[in-house]
Amino acid sequence: MNIVKNSFLVIVFLAVGIVSCVDHAADNEAEIEQARIDSLAQAEIEVELFDDYIADADNGINEDDVVEGDFGVRHVVWNPITSVRTPEYNELVSVHYAGQFLTNEIFDTTNPSWAQDSDSLNYVEEGISFDDLLEASSKSYLELLDSLNSSDGAILNPLYDADRLYVPIVFNHTEDGSGIGNTFIIGFRIGLRDAMIKMELNSEALIMIPSAVAYGTFGTFNSDGTESIPPDTPLIFKFSLVNIRP
Repeated sequence: MNIVKNSFLVIVFLAVGIVSCVDHAADNEAEIEQARIDSLAQAEIEVELFDDYIADADNGINEDDVVEGDFGVRHVVWNPITSVRTPEYNELVSVHYAGQFLTNEIFDTTNPSWAQDSDSLNYVEEGISFDDLLEASSKSYLELLDSLNSSDGAILNPLYDADRLYVPIVFNHTEDGSGIGNTFIIGFRIGLRDAMIKMELNSEALIMIPSAVAYGTFGTFNSDGTESIPPDTPLIFKFSLVNIRP
């Protein structure tokens, strides 16, 4: 896929701005220049990573359907507009999402089914047979999954929790994306805004977010201090439009 150089140069300038705002030591010109060089190199790496992700047939993406928007955020929509029901500006929309790494490992989701499926597959990869466990247990599938996730032998960072309230995010669909809460990262808001224009009820979309407009050079941490999203990590978000109302 051909990428316009300016798209990730903009990301570089954004990243350098972030560095200079949060790190006062970066007032030093040499450090600022090094940050610019590092950001440019990282942006080029991530362009190639996204190109490889799109080219991987297992991900089911047609390269011709991928659109690049602001700050290098790309999106693709499945089951696009066919006049069933599309959101109009200033309508409220409800969207389920799943945040993923480029390995397609999900790190967070608002959809309980996606959480359950992800955990089940991870247990299978660990050699655990659900059919055998269910046959020997009086628990339902979800009860069994929840008990496994709370056990000492649970998979790393299980997603499904029976006590969690899984609800879609709700926002006002606006042309500039201002209706999407600013608690979300910049790339999330850009990608969702751009994809929503092409979505209809029950359609799905995928957005690809460079690290500079995700969690940058800092990453994120769990409440116990362990790392959850490493620094300089590009992310994937999957969306499903589940409701539209005035």
